[in-house]
Amino acid sequence: MKTVTRIIALLFIVSLPVSAQDSPYQKAMKKEIAAVLHTDSLPQLQRSANAFARIAELNPTEWQPAYYQALACTFQSFNKTLALDKKDEVLAMADELIKKADALSPGNAEIITMQAFVTIAKLSADPAGRGQSLSGVAMQTLGKSMAIDSKNPRTLVLTAQMEFGMAQFFGSGTEKACGLAKQSLAIFSAQDEEALKAALLPTWGKNQAEGLVGKCK
Repeated sequence: MKTVTRIIALLFIVSLPVSAQDSPYQKAMKKEIAAVLHTDSLPQLQRSANAFARIAELNPTEWQPAYYQALACTFQSFNKTLALDKKDEVLAMADELIKKADALSPGNAEIITMQAFVTIAKLSADPAGRGQSLSGVAMQTLGKSMAIDSKNPRTLVLTAQMEFGMAQFFGSGTEKACGLAKQSLAIFSAQDEEALKAALLPTWGKNQAEGLVGKCK
């Protein structure tokens, strides 16, 4: 009896690594997410965007592929070598992807924050021409995300960036922006990043928070 029990226990232990292995979907997503978060190369970002599109086709009920494809497109728009019309092209694609992700996961604060990020990217592409029309839109969208999850560090840092920019433009104090940036960075620092990565949840934004907090000193 003891021998049978030991065999069963051994089989259970041996089976643990197998059951804990990532699915093909998870493996593909983790690979491309890591690529997007660790490059500013336009070709790599485009390759990852294309990869996310293929993953989405194979996994039509998952919102993350569309989300991360939108992120890859948005990151492309910040490349200074891209002409304005090309930036608008990738951001228009990001808009459509956000709509797709939102349809799959309505009321998701991460997706709403991503929508705000795309708006901020459009503004950044042409600050003089779009600042007045898009600043309010970006802040309104961030406010919507904040109402759902007031502790989302990406929502906080993007709000801080907007507040900081407006404070500089109007020559006012940056206390509010800096407070939000520090709050965002504290949340980033306290998170279990590996657990978030394992769940394919967003982790980007910490570098932005660190950069903004650095400006507040």
